Amino acid sequence: MLLAPVPLDQPVAQWPALAQQLTLRPDQGVDQPFHTFWTAAWLHGSAAHRLQNLGAVALLAWMGWLAALPRAAALALLAAWPLTQLGLLLQPSPIAHYVGLSGVVHAGVAVVCVHSLAANHPRFPKALAAVALLGIVAKLIMENPVAHRLVQPPGSDITVVPWVHLSGAVAGLLCALPGALWCRLGAQRGRPAG
Repeated sequence: MLLAPVPLDQPVAQWPALAQQLTLRPDQGVDQPFHTFWTAAWLHGSAAHRLQNLGAVALLAWMGWLAALPRAAALALLAAWPLTQLGLLLQPSPIAHYVGLSGVVHAGVAVVCVHSLAANHPRFPKALAAVALLGIVAKLIMENPVAHRLVQPPGSDITVVPWVHLSGAVAGLLCALPGALWCRLGAQRGRPAG
């Protein structure tokens, strides 16, 4: 995330060498370096794109702090990170390259909400978690990732890939459920969550 923005208006072959090595290329399937499923999130298309993602990460961290998330939530997010990017390979018409953190942020919101629904922490009650989760679902429905491969938001200097938002939310949900259920069962038996 601290790297200079990549020139999205140019072919990847014209990007700086390090950016070429870090970007994810969904149209190449699994025939690419495995590290790109993590490192693509470190690249951004502009300074504004990086700032938006850093703001989203800060909001996500605040949500996690409010919810007093257990270690299982951190493990869920670590597992969801590469699965989010891997989900881009399932896009009906794969894109040539992907950079950014928004899919991982969507995974993080799903993780926070699932764990909060299981724990009901007073600073992040179930009702707030349910509203946040419904908000993500509504956003995904409005983005319509099946019909819209790329979206150029008004006033934005980058294109958005709605599919990665869907992929992130699904990966976060699937990775969070086992840990959240484990923590809930432990809490019911009087053991500390973790």
